[in-house]
Amino acid sequence: MFTQLKSILRIYGKVLALLLTMVVGSLLPQLHVFSFLIQYLLMAMLFFAFIDIEFQPRSFRKGILWVLLANIAIAFLSYWILSFFNPTLALAAFITAIAPTAISSPVIISMIEGQVEYVVGAVLITNLSMALVVPLALPSLLGTAARVSIWQVLEPVLITVFVPLILARLVRLLPPTAKKVVRKGKDFTFAIWLLNLLIICAKAVDFLRNGSAGSTGLLPAIALVSLTICAVNFALGALIGGRGFWQEASQALGQKNNSFVIWIALTFINPLVAMGPTFYVLYHNLYNSFQIYLFEKRRHVPGAALPAVVDHPGGPMDI
Repeated sequence: MFTQLKSILRIYGKVLALLLTMVVGSLLPQLHVFSFLIQYLLMAMLFFAFIDIEFQPRSFRKGILWVLLANIAIAFLSYWILSFFNPTLALAAFITAIAPTAISSPVIISMIEGQVEYVVGAVLITNLSMALVVPLALPSLLGTAARVSIWQVLEPVLITVFVPLILARLVRLLPPTAKKVVRKGKDFTFAIWLLNLLIICAKAVDFLRNGSAGSTGLLPAIALVSLTICAVNFALGALIGGRGFWQEASQALGQKNNSFVIWIALTFINPLVAMGPTFYVLYHNLYNSFQIYLFEKRRHVPGAALPAVVDHPGGPMDI
């Protein structure tokens, strides 16, 4: 019983750490001067995550293509609907919804004894696809006034995603001892994400303080839109997966690689838009923690403990 309670607290402790980091970042807007580090911190997180991803033919199922199409459709539909009300809110919805599957999502599925290969396939297909879709779509969504070309977005996105991917593949060629040393860096992934989140929140508050005076009023609307998108993603994913893969498809569409789109928003749009996926970080982590708790509760095994989450980058957290 004590071990199970300890594991539950460990999971919710990370959620509390996220909340605390967001508060501290909001109170220290001067930290926005370190915004240039966000891309490199993201590349570090992707590198450690890619080390453990296996490329196997069985990971690619037809249902994953429906997850990808739903991922894209929800983003563009959200943008179209909200563009009638507020262009900034529409962009926040698009950036939130277009985020690909979180690279840590296979861990959640393994915790609830699902088909890990399905989610691994979704991670690979959606992350690589969005690295191309976002640069192609963003210039037209921002309008000609933004003066952002496809190549301006595509080049840094490709570097941010594919450089860590290539380096992670090269690590596999190292001797076992060297690979073991490199893998130890994964223990710091969650700390890196907290540092990233700290800077992101500081940059957002600095923008709100020195930017448009009416921007703050959009925060509740952005938070609500982000929550709605999160609920729709998990629910629609379950429908796409059907009886056989409902929890895998739900996780693949619902748990997002928010770090990637937050960086996109901060680099090419503005910090207010980045608050959409920032709120999403909190929502999907709360849901992940809750579903792991329910899974363990249903098992009714005396003394059963939640799987350890500290040995994986971010545990149930998005990276």
